[in-house]
Amino acid sequence: MNTWDVVVVGAGQAGSAAAWDLAAAGQRVLVLARTAGAGKPCAGGVTLKTLNRYRFSIAPLARETVDTLYVSRFPHQESALKAPAPFCVMTERSELDRYCLDQAREQGAVFEQTRGIESVRQDENGVMVTTREGKQYRAGYLVAADGANSKVRHLLGETSWKGAMAIEGHIDRADLKHYPGMTLDFQAIKGGYGWLFPKGDHINVGLYIWKHGLAPTDRKALDQYCLQRLGVKPHKVSGFPLGTWLPQARLQQGRILFAGDAAGCSEALLGEGIYGAVLSGQLVAEALLAGKPEKYRDSLQDWREELVKVKQLSALFYGLLPVSVPILKGTLGETLVDGFSRGYTLGQCKRRWRGATSLA
Repeated sequence: MNTWDVVVVGAGQAGSAAAWDLAAAGQRVLVLARTAGAGKPCAGGVTLKTLNRYRFSIAPLARETVDTLYVSRFPHQESALKAPAPFCVMTERSELDRYCLDQAREQGAVFEQTRGIESVRQDENGVMVTTREGKQYRAGYLVAADGANSKVRHLLGETSWKGAMAIEGHIDRADLKHYPGMTLDFQAIKGGYGWLFPKGDHINVGLYIWKHGLAPTDRKALDQYCLQRLGVKPHKVSGFPLGTWLPQARLQQGRILFAGDAAGCSEALLGEGIYGAVLSGQLVAEALLAGKPEKYRDSLQDWREELVKVKQLSALFYGLLPVSVPILKGTLGETLVDGFSRGYTLGQCKRRWRGATSLA
């Protein structure tokens, strides 16, 4: 049996962020995951606010640097929203996850590959994790950073929620007649948008709905969007849920704490999840290092409150389509990309826009 201070289940953005901070502080940290840096399906756009949270530079991973966002009411012509400075870096999620895990390992975290978690048991002294290989690990605490379909949450009998949904694929640049900029095509799917994210040798293309069940996010829908938009079908297609339920989620059960999509830390309007993952991973590490795991919920309260408001905004924005898209193409969109270039969150950008419009 292996004994650790903290076992982290999941080697994505939340898990690696928690592992980095814990290991850097001298904790004995074990990261358990299926594959090192496998990456989940993800558009891979890393915003400036997320870049500002990393403990290290991810410059070696940058495939594109973005200062302009193109938005449309599909299939109509898109409009360009140019920021005064870059606000997003395009990465490949598998490369990003592998890199961040490597950074945590350099701080002393240990990674072990597993086919999955078989059981989780806890008592007043710690947590026992058993993998499908039959290996057992004991730790003072466990951080469940294992995604929206968290196996740990399932094993604990925790409530499951339905959040946002997305499906994505790749299209090689050589197969494109036109290489697009970062684009959001609203109404490409009911209750959501289609996206085009440039990655140098290919583009990442996908469909997003802000609420599960609004429309089918399947291969047929993605193929239809790609054919209509680009004249070619995608490959490497995968679909996935996004955790947007932080306002309802229980973040701690005894010595087990949830982070990232397992805690529902993605925002609902655009489905951005990397920032919430890194933020929650760092805050869960902060609470454990302080010896006050119960403070984790309090430290995430500001983000929780923002996600409540963003979910309300999502219902309003998508409920008013197509009327809301022209608004986005105007001062709202300009305020958003300007705020993103300053490292603001979506909620902070919205408050700036409301302040500016109230003075107009």
